[in-house]
Amino acid sequence: MADLLLRDTDRDELVRDITAAVFASVRDAMAELHEPRLVDLYRMADLAGIAPATLERLVRSGVVPSVTVGRRRLFLPADVIGKLTTNENTPTDR
Repeated sequence: MADLLLRDTDRDELVRDITAAVFASVRDAMAELHEPRLVDLYRMADLAGIAPATLERLVRSGVVPSVTVGRRRLFLPADVIGKLTTNENTPTDR
């Protein structure tokens, strides 16, 4: 059955479709890392791939930057990711 589907598909069209799908996926993932807006602790932890408690510890220890707006602590994703990827002394979860 799969042979029939591939035989009836234009190879160049298939390559274009796959390339476009991969490009769109990568573009969307990169856009999330460079969100121009401030995000809350839970969204930032999700973007960074760490636990919210770990992010809170990193804020308290001064490793990652944040801003307080009213009672909310917010993060600029590009700044936090930049700090996490360049800081050699980042505490880890144990």
